Amino acid sequence: MFATYLSSRAFSSSSIARTAIKHVVIVGGGSMGAGIAQVASQTGHQVVLVDVSKEVLDKSKARIEESLKRVAKKKFVEDKKAREEFVQKTLSSIALSTSADEAVKNTDLVVEAIVENIDVKKKLFAALDKAAGPWM
Repeated sequence: MFATYLSSRAFSSSSIARTAIKHVVIVGGGSMGAGIAQVASQTGHQVVLVDVSKEVLDKSKARIEESLKRVAKKKFVEDKKAREEFVQKTLSSIALSTSADEAVKNTDLVVEAIVENIDVKKKLFAALDKAAGPWM
């Protein structure tokens, strides 16, 4: 439903095209989802990373933290305090959740990064379509 809405409005100059994206939900806590969450948080977005497993989410957050430390080491070569602040600030903008339904209620963008199984994806999209807030 949302995809149909977007494609019908793709070249529109309506306000939906000009709305700033502030809150991002990434569904799928694997390598791809964790990477997307990291980049989104580094660019100033509030992020919710969603997975069905708390263990996967904990591993994802640890993976993101290690990656951020590597980025910070290159970005702030001689400033240890700046490195630590960068890592903590970026991590603080990432929340973890096992409930996609709750996470998508008030978000601006949902990114799907789950297993490559079309039936699982269809089931997720149907659930998200019901749970997501209004698009306008």
